[in-house]
Amino acid sequence: MAGFYEPDCGTAYYRSNDPIKNLKLKVTIKRVSASFADENVQPSSSTESTGVELATLTKQKKKKKSNEYEECIVGWQQKIFCQREIEFYSNKDNCQNVLDLKYHQEVTTLLKKQHQKNIIFTYVDHDPFSHQQEGTFSMTNMMEKPSPLAKKMAQVRCRRIGGRHLREKEQGSIPKTLIVDENPSEEAKLRNHLEAPPIQVMYIMADLGPSNKTPDETDEYVLCAIKIDANGVLCVRPDFTGGRRPYSIETFMTREGFDYTIENISKDMSRQDQEKELRMYREMYTRHNDFVQSCVGYEFELPEVDTLRYVVYGEILSAQDFEKDNLYVHMFTDLPKDWTADRTQQLSWVTQTCATKSVDQTEIAYFSYPFHLELSYKRNPLAAQGTNELPQFPRLMVEVSATDSWSRHFNEGYSYLQLPSKPGVHIGKAHFWRPVGNTVIDNLRRFFIGGTPEVEDPTYAAIPSTFDGTYLSKFGFRTQSTGTVTVRFNVMMQSRAFMESKANKKSLGSLLETLGITAMQANITSVLEAFKRARMKMVQAREAATQELLREVRPVYKEELED
Repeated sequence: MAGFYEPDCGTAYYRSNDPIKNLKLKVTIKRVSASFADENVQPSSSTESTGVELATLTKQKKKKKSNEYEECIVGWQQKIFCQREIEFYSNKDNCQNVLDLKYHQEVTTLLKKQHQKNIIFTYVDHDPFSHQQEGTFSMTNMMEKPSPLAKKMAQVRCRRIGGRHLREKEQGSIPKTLIVDENPSEEAKLRNHLEAPPIQVMYIMADLGPSNKTPDETDEYVLCAIKIDANGVLCVRPDFTGGRRPYSIETFMTREGFDYTIENISKDMSRQDQEKELRMYREMYTRHNDFVQSCVGYEFELPEVDTLRYVVYGEILSAQDFEKDNLYVHMFTDLPKDWTADRTQQLSWVTQTCATKSVDQTEIAYFSYPFHLELSYKRNPLAAQGTNELPQFPRLMVEVSATDSWSRHFNEGYSYLQLPSKPGVHIGKAHFWRPVGNTVIDNLRRFFIGGTPEVEDPTYAAIPSTFDGTYLSKFGFRTQSTGTVTVRFNVMMQSRAFMESKANKKSLGSLLETLGITAMQANITSVLEAFKRARMKMVQAREAATQELLREVRPVYKEELED
């Protein structure tokens, strides 16, 4: 692992509330090793040319010293021209758009002054370099070619597709509306199907070519890439030096080595500006909160007092191990006493017909059928005072049927699912059975005609709704196991002071377990409350003992003072 003062060439991300125009960077670059050609320059042995060569070497040393070290302060989107751009934009014939003409005017003004060749320059957001190199970084200095995936991902990171050199210019006009292209190119697909995030970029560059060489793009190297998105996240690659060792860069052709540092010298906001900005943000957040409340409402819908609201979002996942191939499920809700539902609430569902497929030698039908129900429970005020526990939760009665190619219907089984008594996500699996006749004729009728024995009351799969007794016997009822159905439940509960008014001390444990709070949690709560009471008693006893001790010490201390 690198030490604290080792340079970190990775990307750093910052978030600031200050405007990006206040960003100021101090960039310094220094040459640490000369090129191979400069080190091998030796003076000739001829005495006649000694003076000329000494003068030439003196001039070269002065130029070399001027190119060995440079320091520059760069602001956000501040354009600094390199020598290649100065030569290019100084000729007005090379200008083809408004941006080129603007650069021509700035270069003309710059040439009127005494301008020296600088090493550090910048590419701002509107320059073609920013559009071409945005999002593409080489992992090594071997000039490797980007892969097809890297090219496509680079298109995703571009800030705005319309800001590039539009291909429509070549056609003479830019359409204002989208036109259907029956044979789009790959570039058109990327341009139209990918949404570009709004970001701005800026590159701090260095021209590390020899002073006696014609400026070329191959001698330009990226020192730092800066990006900021619409959310105010600032991306700096590489990170600010911050007291660590400088970054190193080596030219590809001449093998010259350079060290450079990047420091953040932005001025901090004054206290008055900070307070002003905080007031502005508070006002903005207050307005946004008022707007959201006007859209959503100032309060949520609450159930009545002493009422439990029970909401279920479920999904019938799959059915397996049934004899037939084309299955469908019929399901309805069996509401116990004191449970009610809205009149418009759907309490029964029929799924689509689903064909089975073989998975690991098991026939499975994947339904993925969603359903939703909302119930409410309110205790009957006429009930006895001793019955304070919650009643049985509702059940879902489920029936599986099948059809064949002759449109014959078969009953594949009955079962039920108990709705969960705790909030959260639950997976339920129901095991099915179907009635079987007493003779062989019943099986033959099922095979040839399709008629099968059925029960009159589907609630007979659990406890019949007409049953009113102590013991329920199903002895003598012949059945056959068929298959299973898997259902997912997402349960939510809502109540307003339901626990305090519903339960007393005797039924508190069972009620807590029913509502999803275990008895262990209740015991922990009681232990904490007992600890608080004991601590308060201990504090009161200590204060009383201290007061008693002070009353005994004060007379003795007063006698010593008099003596």
